[in-house]
Amino acid sequence: MDRIYLTGISAFAFHGVYENERREGQKFSVDLVLDVDLYPAGVSDDLKDSVDYSLIAKVAHEELVGDPCNLIEAVAERIAGRILKEFEGIQGISVKVHKPDADVGIALNDIAVEIERRRP
Repeated sequence: MDRIYLTGISAFAFHGVYENERREGQKFSVDLVLDVDLYPAGVSDDLKDSVDYSLIAKVAHEELVGDPCNLIEAVAERIAGRILKEFEGIQGISVKVHKPDADVGIALNDIAVEIERRRP
């Protein structure tokens, strides 16, 4: 299967289990890997034979800034589910949600979760 990568979709949002995270918010970002058959688009050079990256990025961003979740695991599930539902050409998806400013009591560069889902 061929792949499309969208990395660094960023937003300020209010996900987290702690009250201050819900009140103050923080930066999040999402990386997507889409499993898609790109042969038809490669031969035709026509967007109708691929998937529109801008629409997929907008969906991920909408879910990222949508209703707050306690866990970034839930954010990842929402993004994966919606993209698989709305874009039938995508056979599988990997969603990685980054929470670089997570307060865990020690210095670190990033906390992230990654899920993979496939169309049944």
